[in-house]
Amino acid sequence: MTLRTLPAGLLTAGPDEARYVGGRSGHAWRTLLESRWGERLISVITLSLAYHDAAGQPPGDIASRPGHDREVRRLMRKTVAARRALRETEDAMARLSDGGFGRCEQCGAAIPGDDLLRVPETRYCGHCAEPATDRPAAAYPATAHPAMGGHDGAGLLASGVR
Repeated sequence: MTLRTLPAGLLTAGPDEARYVGGRSGHAWRTLLESRWGERLISVITLSLAYHDAAGQPPGDIASRPGHDREVRRLMRKTVAARRALRETEDAMARLSDGGFGRCEQCGAAIPGDDLLRVPETRYCGHCAEPATDRPAAAYPATAHPAMGGHDGAGLLASGVR
């Protein structure tokens, strides 16, 4: 079984695939994002299995040891965070296909190449991503506030991860 198989919708190259963003070609960005996607998928699978193993322990077994509930909650939080990271990478791949990769979702400005190299899933330019003390949270799309990493987790909750 190959864990690095990408969903079909993420493999298709958009019309802007060959354009350069942040000094790199669309192909180079896609290669980087696919690699990150594979790593994150493995992390989600590993954490999900560990969570389900720990949560499903029969009474009197591991479940009775001190700290078991705390460990189950820790694994759940890590699994949710890993699923968010995977979704952010999938979203970046979709933006690459539709031509929105490297553009700020708030103001439309180009995101600096150095920022994209640090975090290719970046959705916002430096100005829009700054913690805004003078701007209300309503200035951001409901599911894309920079402090939330671009996600509010609602999709994860709807998918059964709690």
